[in-house]
Amino acid sequence: MIFLLSPCGKLLRDFPTLSGLPVAPMPASSKSHHRLFSVGLFCAVLLAFTLFSLDKTGAQLTGPILISRDDSTRAIAFDSVTHQREPFSTTAPVQFGPDPATRIMIFAMHLQLQAGETATALTADAEDADHNLHTLVVEHVGTVPDQPWATSIVLRLSESLGDVGDVLVRIKYQGVTSNRVRVGIGHVGDGPADDPNSVPTPGTESALVVPAVPKTTNLTVEDIQTIIAQAASAATALGHPVTIVVTDREANVIGFFPMSGAPTTTTIRSVGALGRGLEGAIVLPFQAATAKAATAAFFSTHGNAFTTRTAGFIIQEHFPPGISFRPAGPLYGVQFSSLPCSDINRVSARLGLSGDPGGLPIYKNGEPAGGIGIEGDGLYTVDRDPTDSDQPFEELIAASAVRGYEAPPLIRADNILVDGIRLPYSTVVNAPAPPTTPFGSLVGAFVIFPPGGNDSQFVPVVVGGISGEVNTRFFPFIGGTAPGGSALTATEVQTIISHAAQQANITRAAIRQPLGSNARVTMAVVDAEGVVLGVFRQQDAPIFGFDVAVQKARTAAFFSGPNAATRLRAAGFGSYVDRALADGLHLDGSIAFTDRANGFLHRPFFPDGIDNTAAGPFSTSISEWSPFNDGLQLDIVKTNFLSVLTPPFAPLLQCTSIPGLANGIQIFPGSVPLYKNGVLVGAIGISGDGVDQDDLIGAAGANGFSPPTAIRADQIFVRGVRLPFLKFPRSPNL
Repeated sequence: MIFLLSPCGKLLRDFPTLSGLPVAPMPASSKSHHRLFSVGLFCAVLLAFTLFSLDKTGAQLTGPILISRDDSTRAIAFDSVTHQREPFSTTAPVQFGPDPATRIMIFAMHLQLQAGETATALTADAEDADHNLHTLVVEHVGTVPDQPWATSIVLRLSESLGDVGDVLVRIKYQGVTSNRVRVGIGHVGDGPADDPNSVPTPGTESALVVPAVPKTTNLTVEDIQTIIAQAASAATALGHPVTIVVTDREANVIGFFPMSGAPTTTTIRSVGALGRGLEGAIVLPFQAATAKAATAAFFSTHGNAFTTRTAGFIIQEHFPPGISFRPAGPLYGVQFSSLPCSDINRVSARLGLSGDPGGLPIYKNGEPAGGIGIEGDGLYTVDRDPTDSDQPFEELIAASAVRGYEAPPLIRADNILVDGIRLPYSTVVNAPAPPTTPFGSLVGAFVIFPPGGNDSQFVPVVVGGISGEVNTRFFPFIGGTAPGGSALTATEVQTIISHAAQQANITRAAIRQPLGSNARVTMAVVDAEGVVLGVFRQQDAPIFGFDVAVQKARTAAFFSGPNAATRLRAAGFGSYVDRALADGLHLDGSIAFTDRANGFLHRPFFPDGIDNTAAGPFSTSISEWSPFNDGLQLDIVKTNFLSVLTPPFAPLLQCTSIPGLANGIQIFPGSVPLYKNGVLVGAIGISGDGVDQDDLIGAAGANGFSPPTAIRADQIFVRGVRLPFLKFPRSPNL
């Protein structure tokens, strides 16, 4: 991101929390289009200027002045919904409102409506190269927040414009006409000549400061030492030596202290049959503590702060846990993501994402900075009874460690409700605060922190007019392969991801504070063979979504493809294929599966949440089920997963030998298979907000590439139950 040496510098810096704020109240007829403008977007205007000189521009003093770039009369203009820049189509590629017309936003100075006036006080028109005048409807006029000298104007483009190229746009207010600025319609160029004596308005750029490479934390060595020392001191006071791990936001281990006397092994154990799945597996305490720290870091942003207790609450067979006849947790299956064998997120969570209390996020000055994980009881598990308010010593120690580095109260999980259910954060109300032993006295404690900190694996970019980040392994976007030459092109991948990002930017978030924030997600597109064609994450999207979005996309592409049954049998999982066949599912490409549909078949009760029913065809039976033994999802990655966790800890970048599923599968909603001319060409996966929001954003990306209705999963009945396909939240848009 670029920071301006102007009052807008702070606004740009705060853009992740400001994006989507409305400019001003507006008529209901246009509200759905224009409540999207943000202070961050207006700061793009200030990239063209911050100092206005009437002497330089020669602009009139008596009327409104439309703002242009500093080097031409070309307008500073954006699509008011998507924030994309010119050229503008007269018809929006995705209809976000009651009609398909495109709305653009331009900016003016010396314009302020009088009391009682509305947008109808202005008129606007555009002249094309043939000197035809096209009327443009003015739908909104409002002052730019924190910039009272500037006014935003939203214009509805006329269908009569077509692909005319450049037009000259002007507005008229109280009989006074503005200067004319150039806007590209359909394409840029081929328009009328500029008006005589026209000049850029205004035209002086502010100085620019390009930020350094993004870092993974704002913690210093001293901060890390303080956190470890506070944890160790609390552990000593409680009489429980533990293993302490501190990670940055992206799960790089930056601090480590195995206390003398701490257990040297940890056993994975929950409910279910011992010896099945991961139940009874022995792992290292360092791995368990890292998983806890990474989970807290991966799940926490400027808008929400989750702990491993939060994670454990949303991954079990019922939500909330222990309440019968309720569907599974909204993130059921997320524990098997960010695995150490993943080819996507190569900085893993060691054991995957953890639901074992003892992992808390770390914040510094209100900024997410990482996580801490404590392992010391020799048991890696989940909290099966969230009503008992237990306070395990691992969570007490973690809470003591982050004193002075706590999450802001507003964004803690216990201020976020899902389906009316308040999420847990921590049962610790008053963290232990014993005298702190100096870090230098802690024998065997390490701080692993390069000078200046670790560089982020993500770099800033803008896709579809939306600011975000990419990993350069998956950017620029590429085209895929598919039978018959119908593969997705790089341009189509760009379009799909752009549409998803634009929808996310106006979608009401489900798990972020403050209320009214827009969703922040990661979106991934793969081809029919699971090859990643592009990944894009909005600013401040939770990092766990990086791996999960690809898992979701690959899962949809794999199970919708013609070779799913054959490949599962070849890998030794024919029993799941047989169970699916018994339910009438052939896994031969005849059904278009989303992750919502596929996950429905992975639940230990079928239909989901209905107790005393048989398991879905891809799930373990409830008598043997546990969060560490959930059926096909675990079984296909188990061998490679465990091999990475045990000596010689050989690195792998493939969790399964099954083609197209290198980082495993995911079984909670947020994906759509993509088709061209009825042929499967890939899938899109979305992760980072509520699962219904993920579905909505995925559907926006898939618009124009949706599967034929006749083969969608919701046309299929299993045991008399219709499978789901997608589910959208009520009143989703801001």
